[in-house]
Amino acid sequence: MTLRSRSVGAAVTRRTFLASTGSAVALTVMGVPLSSPAAPPGPADIGTDGSPVPGVASQRIDGLAKVTGQKVYARDFNARDMPGWPDTQWHALYLAALTTSQAFEGIDLSSLPAEAQPTRVVLGNELSPTMRAPQLDLNRDLHIDERIAKAHAQRLKARNSGGDVGSFNLPDELLFDLIVLPGNVPNFLGQAVALLLFDSLAGYRAARRAMAFNDAAYQRYGTGNQDGPPLGTAFTPKTTYVKFGDQFSYATADPDTYMDQVPQWQDRINDTLDNDASLIRQPFSAEMRAMDPMFMEPEAGLVWIDSGLDTMHLVLGTQSPDGDIANILSMYDSTDAPFPLKAVNLTSCYPGGGFGGRDSSPFSLMLALAGAYSGGNPVRLAHDRFDQFRVGLKRHGADLSGELAVDPDMRLQSVQMTLTFDGGGRRNLSPYVASLAALCAGGSYTIPMANIYAEAVHTQNVSGGSQRGFGGPQAFFAFETALDDLAAAQGWDPLELRAANLLTEGDTTVVGGPVEQPLSLAEMLEITRAHPLWAERETIQSEYAARGLTYGTGLALSLQAYGTSGDGMVASVLLNRDGSLTVQSDAVDMGNGSATTLGVVIGPILGANAAQVDMGCYTLFGMTGLTTSDPEGRRWDNPNWTAKSVGSSSACLTALHQVHTVRQTAQALFQAAILPAAAKIWGTPPLTPNEVAWRDGALVLTGGGTPLPLSQLAETIYGSDLPAGALGHGYFQNTWAEASFPTPGGLLPLQLDGLAFYPPEGTAPVPVTRQDTVGPDSASKRYSRYVWAPCVNVVGLTVDTTSGTVQVENVLSVLNAGQIHVPQLVSGQSQGGVAMAISYTLLEDMPPGMEGPANGMWNLNRYHLARAQDVPLRTDYTPGERGQQLITLAPPPGGTPAGRGIAEAVMCSVPPAISNALRDATGKRFTSLPITPAKILEGLGQ
Repeated sequence: MTLRSRSVGAAVTRRTFLASTGSAVALTVMGVPLSSPAAPPGPADIGTDGSPVPGVASQRIDGLAKVTGQKVYARDFNARDMPGWPDTQWHALYLAALTTSQAFEGIDLSSLPAEAQPTRVVLGNELSPTMRAPQLDLNRDLHIDERIAKAHAQRLKARNSGGDVGSFNLPDELLFDLIVLPGNVPNFLGQAVALLLFDSLAGYRAARRAMAFNDAAYQRYGTGNQDGPPLGTAFTPKTTYVKFGDQFSYATADPDTYMDQVPQWQDRINDTLDNDASLIRQPFSAEMRAMDPMFMEPEAGLVWIDSGLDTMHLVLGTQSPDGDIANILSMYDSTDAPFPLKAVNLTSCYPGGGFGGRDSSPFSLMLALAGAYSGGNPVRLAHDRFDQFRVGLKRHGADLSGELAVDPDMRLQSVQMTLTFDGGGRRNLSPYVASLAALCAGGSYTIPMANIYAEAVHTQNVSGGSQRGFGGPQAFFAFETALDDLAAAQGWDPLELRAANLLTEGDTTVVGGPVEQPLSLAEMLEITRAHPLWAERETIQSEYAARGLTYGTGLALSLQAYGTSGDGMVASVLLNRDGSLTVQSDAVDMGNGSATTLGVVIGPILGANAAQVDMGCYTLFGMTGLTTSDPEGRRWDNPNWTAKSVGSSSACLTALHQVHTVRQTAQALFQAAILPAAAKIWGTPPLTPNEVAWRDGALVLTGGGTPLPLSQLAETIYGSDLPAGALGHGYFQNTWAEASFPTPGGLLPLQLDGLAFYPPEGTAPVPVTRQDTVGPDSASKRYSRYVWAPCVNVVGLTVDTTSGTVQVENVLSVLNAGQIHVPQLVSGQSQGGVAMAISYTLLEDMPPGMEGPANGMWNLNRYHLARAQDVPLRTDYTPGERGQQLITLAPPPGGTPAGRGIAEAVMCSVPPAISNALRDATGKRFTSLPITPAKILEGLGQ
C-alpha cells in the first residue's frame, strides 16, 4: 500500500481532517520499505504483480508477496526496518479494566520479577485532558451525521440558556477516557487503566509471562466516582422509522418535524391493524450473541515521534486511515498536548483482514498515545490473540422482537420491530449500525406500513463495531425466520409467500426511499424454484430419512445495501515514463481484492492494466482542491465544494463506487493526454474516442494507421507537457455528481466533481475548475440507501437429534452482483461469506461480561470457528455430495454496466436459511444465535 514520490510530502490543511482549525499539517503516506536487490529477503514490494491482459486479472496483485511470507503487514515490522528511524525500540502494554462496579485506584507491580519491571508506567492522571479524552470524529453516514449535528446544536443551545442538556454531562462525541483516571469507575470492561512501557523485548516478554491470566494481582479497586452515563443508556442518535403508505415516511416528511409527527402515525398504524380482523398477525423474537471478526492478523503497529521535528511516524494497517489520522491529530490539537504536531508520516500496510473490526478501531489512538511517553524512542504495540479477543471490536449482540401483519392473500401489510444492540463500552459506530439494521428490518419486500425502532445501548461489554453486514445480519435473521413461521402457520409455501411481496423498481423501502435500481428478485426466486436443491427437497429429505438421518431445507432472502447515504471517493491514475500505469486509491484492500480489481478496470480504457496499485493513499483528497466547507450554503454552485471527502474502506464500496471513480479518472487521462499525444504523433486533427481503439496493447486508428504503444505515447506526453496523470474525486448519493472540465483534449463531461492533472515533471497535481455541475440534492440523504445486492440462499442440512450436531450439506446462493469485474474474487467473497455465516450461526459463542473475552483468557480454544469439515467445500451442486453453488445474474441489458458491492450480500441470508432448515427438519424454531447443540437438544426436549 504505497503512495509514490509524485505526491509524497504534499501539504494539506488540517481543515481537511479537523474542522476546528485551519493550521497546516504535512501528511505523507509512504510505502513499506523495499529491500535492495543485494539485500536478504525483507519487506515486500507489494501491489506490483499486474496482469498482462487488459481488463482481466490473472492473479491477485498482492498475492505473491502474501503467500511467500514477505513483510506485508504492520506486525511484520520493527523500528530497524524503517529507514531513518532510531534502532532502539520500546514495547507498549496496556492493562485492561476488570470491573465496572468499583473504582480503579491504581496498580501494584511489586510482585513482578526485576526483569519484568516496566521502564515507565503511565496512569490516566498523567495525561492532559485532550490526550486522555480526545474529541473524535466518527462521521460515517450523512443522514445520521445530520441528526447528530442537530442534536448537538440543540444541546449547546439548552446549555447556554440554562436548560436541560440530558441525563449525563458527557458530550455526544466523547468515547470515554483512553486511560481511566484513578478514583473513577471504569466505563467498560477492557478499558485501559495503565500503560506500561518497556525498553527491551526481553522485559516486555517477561512481564507478559508473569501477568498472563493474573490481572487481578496487579490492579487495585475500591470506591470512587462514576463519570459516565449509567449502563443501559442508549447512545445517540436512536433511530425511528415510521411509514404509512404514501402519506408519511422518514424520507418524505419534514426533517424538522418528523419526530413530532411520529406518534400520531404510530397510532394510525395500530388503529389500522386493530380494525382489520382479516389480518394475520405473526409475532416474532430473536437474539444474537456478539461475535469476533477473527481477522488473520491481530492489530499491531509502530509509532515514533521525532520531537525535534514535531513529526509523528506511524506504521499501521487500518481500515479507515483518514479517520484514524484525523483522530490522532485531535490528540495534539490543543495547548495541553505534550508538543505541537506539525507532520504525520504514515506507512500504510495491508491490514491482514478486517471485516469491519478495524473500522474506527481505538487501536490507532492507543498506539499514538504510547508514542508520547517513550522518551523519543519508537514504540511497538502488538496485540496477541488474547488481547484482540479482549479489546477488539465485535459484531453487536442484539435482541429483536416485533410483529408481521399479512392479509389472507399473502400480502404483507405491516412490519413492527424493535432492535436493541449491545454497543459495549464505546459509542464507536453503534448508532450507525442500529440505523442500517432498522432499514434492513423491511427485508426484501414492499410493505405499506412500518413502525421500527433501533438503538444501541452502553454496556460494560467489549465495544461493538461495524462488522461485516453492519446490522443487516441481525435484522434479516429476525424477519426471514418470522416469514417461515408465518408460512408454516398458514400452510403456505415459503417461497410463494416471499414471491408475493418482492420489492421492485418504483416501490419504496420502510424508510420511504424509492427503489430506482433493478433488483431482479423475481428472476432470482424463479432460479431458486427450479433448482433441484429446492424443487426436490421432499425427495432429498426422504432419501436422508431412509439412511436414518434427519434432513431439512431452508430458504431466506437478503437485500443488503452497499455504500452509505453519501459517499466520496478519490483516485489517481498515473502514466509513468516507461509507459506503465499506476493506480492510487484512498481505499484500503482489506483482503477482498480491491487492489486487484482497481488495477484491471482501467485496462479497456488505457490499453493495459495497472502495473502497480497503491492503496490507503489518504493524502489524495487534500490535493483535489475540493472542500466540504460551505458557510454560504451554495452547495454545488461552489465549484470547489463536495458533500463528502472520503470515508473508510467499508460498506462494500469497491465494485461500484471505487471502480467508477478510477474509471472516470482513467477516462480523463485518456482524453486529456493519450488522445492529444496520438494526434500529435499521427499528425491528425483532434481525435475522439470513437476514432481509435486498443489492439494488442497499442492504440490504433479505427481506419488504420501506425500502432502506438503506451511507451511511445508516454514519451510524447512527457515531452509535450501534457498531463502525465489524473486525480479524480467522485461523489455518489443516489446519483453521481457530474460536471464538465476543461482539458487539453477539450471540454470533458465526467461523472466526477473534482479533477486535477499531474504535470510531467512530477510536481503536485493542478486542480481543474469544474463547470456546469449537477449534483445530488440534499433531500435524498434521507433515503438512507440507494443501491442493493440481493441474494437468495437455500440451505440443506442434517441434524443429529441425539447429539444436537448440525452439518450443512449444501448451500445454493443466487446473487445479483451486477457487472462482475473479477469472477474469482466474487466467488471467493461468496465462499468466505458462507463459511463465516455457518460459523457464527452454529459455533461462535461469546458470553458477555467477565465470563467472555473481557477476562483476557479467550482464544480459539474457547471461541470455536468453522473448520473445513464444517463447510461444504465443492463449488457446485451434485446430488449426494456436499457443496455450495453460486449462481450470479447477468447484468440487465442496456445502460452502463455497473458492479455491486457483494462482500456482505451472500452471508446475510445464510443464518436464517439455516434456522429455517432446522425448523423444516425438526419442527422446532431456533432463533437464538449461535444455535449450539445444547440449544437444539433443549428445544427437542432432551
